[in-house]
Amino acid sequence: MVWRRGYVKGWWLIVGAAVATSVAAFAKSELPAGVGAVFVAGVGAAAGVASWRGSRLLEAPTARERGLVVARRGRIPRVRDIDDLSVVRVHGAGGDAFPAFIPRDKSGEIEAALASYRFVLLVGDSTAGKSRAAFEALRETYPSHRLLIPDPESGENLAAAFETAESVRPSVIWLDDLERYLTSGSALPHLIRNVIVGGPPGVLVVATIRAHERARFRGIEASPVPEGAAAVFGLAHEIRLDRRWSTAELRRASEHMADERIARAIESSGTYGIAEFLAAGPRLLATWRDARSPEGNHSRGAALVAAATDAFCAGWTTHVPVPVLRDLHEHHLLDLGGARAHPEPWESALAWATKPIFATSSLLLPHHDGTGYRVFDYLPEVIDSERGTHEIPQPVWDTLIGHADAATCIDLGWTARRRTQWDAATSAFRKALDGGALMGASGLAEISGNAARYSEAVDVLTTVLRSAPPDTAPDDLFELTLQLAWWTGQSGDLDRAVSLASEAYEGFLELRGRIHPDTIRARRNLIRWTGHIGSPADALAMARELLDAGQTLWGPEHPQVLGLRFEVACWAEAEGSPAAERAWRELNDDASRLLGYRHALTNDARWNLADWVTRNGDLETGLRLQKAVVEGAAALYGADHPRTLTRTVQLAAMLGQAGRTEEALTTATAARDDCARVVGQNHELTHCAAYQLALWTALSGDPGAARAIFTRLLSVLPDGHPLAGLCTRQTGEGPGSTTDYYLPPDW
Repeated sequence: MVWRRGYVKGWWLIVGAAVATSVAAFAKSELPAGVGAVFVAGVGAAAGVASWRGSRLLEAPTARERGLVVARRGRIPRVRDIDDLSVVRVHGAGGDAFPAFIPRDKSGEIEAALASYRFVLLVGDSTAGKSRAAFEALRETYPSHRLLIPDPESGENLAAAFETAESVRPSVIWLDDLERYLTSGSALPHLIRNVIVGGPPGVLVVATIRAHERARFRGIEASPVPEGAAAVFGLAHEIRLDRRWSTAELRRASEHMADERIARAIESSGTYGIAEFLAAGPRLLATWRDARSPEGNHSRGAALVAAATDAFCAGWTTHVPVPVLRDLHEHHLLDLGGARAHPEPWESALAWATKPIFATSSLLLPHHDGTGYRVFDYLPEVIDSERGTHEIPQPVWDTLIGHADAATCIDLGWTARRRTQWDAATSAFRKALDGGALMGASGLAEISGNAARYSEAVDVLTTVLRSAPPDTAPDDLFELTLQLAWWTGQSGDLDRAVSLASEAYEGFLELRGRIHPDTIRARRNLIRWTGHIGSPADALAMARELLDAGQTLWGPEHPQVLGLRFEVACWAEAEGSPAAERAWRELNDDASRLLGYRHALTNDARWNLADWVTRNGDLETGLRLQKAVVEGAAALYGADHPRTLTRTVQLAAMLGQAGRTEEALTTATAARDDCARVVGQNHELTHCAAYQLALWTALSGDPGAARAIFTRLLSVLPDGHPLAGLCTRQTGEGPGSTTDYYLPPDW
């Protein structure tokens, strides 16, 4: 008996949106003449008030108080007024002025998007030239628009920028490095949707984001994100900008060889992108590495930069406060030799780290009020790519979590989980929950549930829902209920799971509407447990309908649409449809191409494909696929994670079915021992491994030892459990009489 296991694990992609983001529907209606006259008069009066407010908001004191950039005359600047490009966070390139802008191949596309869409997002690697390309297109398209640049570390200033934009139209809200504005609890999804859906004309949002961060927000499972963050990306028109320049771009750059900086950049174009070189990223990285060497004279400065880099990699999205850096850099200073490295005084280290190198960007970028610093983002991006998302030491996590508030702990927790650093993730989520951030419970439940401790996941969510304050946002309550449905189903209480999933779905349906990411996720959850309670035909029909809705919302290649295709394949197979094999093969290929070979959805699709081909007689292909599944799971979750062990238990079954009895016995023995060590002797996963051990022990020539294992399993398994039925059959007909295997729902 084989239960379907697999992919619905996308609920934390949009964990608990902090604000309602439903799409409003507007209908025109006829008004009586008298009412119409009053309506027109009211609009005229409102316009007069807005004009007066707009004039006031342009004045310096109000703008400064709202945390907005002001021009030299003390007013909110127009786009054409910006001559110092560092204001829009364009990295410098040395010299007294920024080099001439070299039009990119995408410049025309960016200008067209600015003219057609209200939210344009440029995506690319650090120092790909995103900010410069976006701003130059903006300067070409809307030079007279007012430019509003909110402080990402102030939710009040962010809201003030959007409010101001409505009064000083036409205006542009500039959100460079968008992830800085997407901390947990951010109101940005709500603010942007208000601009796009029914908002006033003449307001435009322009943003940039690093490709690494955008990839994290696109992930379904492997890359959890801050609450509500993913909702933002469904609203944006995205344009990708490559780091490496094309032949045509290099040809245009060669027209400016008189600028020595551009000439040097072209000479290095075989290794670096032009914008990358001009931003001095490679030179800054080399300077920091030189300082870390035994011969370096800035060991404390190097440790300080390393501390800020680790904070960035750990998910601390805002400027890191000075007290945090003071504590954090000591760990790195010890790695460099401590006192033996002759560290310079703190003040000297800070001056070195913040000094522009080659008259350009510095290693650390100070916040405008001097309270904290942010590392030049080129460093962590390169370091992570070189080390393969390096593991952050536990003392670093402890220091960051110790200083962080509840909202920041949510961000740290999801980053730690993404890096499979479970202890750090648990600590961060626990502090967040203790500090009043209810969505910390979602992280704790996710960690417990994915470690096959389902009762813990159910308990933490149930407790939080019962104790939630009366003013808790409805969407948070529906999200927590949705998660409770998932882990309740995993625990085996399928009827309760259907009830909870239905409650969450109805709630999101009323709050969000039918075609919305939250509603679609909730319906997926409902489909999963509907199928498992014995209605696979209903589940398949619902899944096909939902796939159509998802493609309408996201397009055919979005990760969520791949997840919906997973659902269709799952229940097509359960219904015995011959189209299931093709569905699994195509999903495996597309997920590998779009998400990568070692993504959670790809791994689960491959797992189901391996199972399908094995049960339909192609044992060698099935084994090859299943071994890749185990290898991929170990890379995703760790060798000792229950998900990896689950896949290993099934590998033992498939090896035996392929006639490799001794190899099956060896694999099952190791899996049983690992399961007992990781999840406990009496856990269901350990029982599944023990069943395989008994089966291949019998077929290896020791039926007596096998019977003893089957008998012990019968003594601990509850009556009616599917595995108990298999053990009864083995003891009645003789050990090894069949080679069936069992995996609990969605393992």
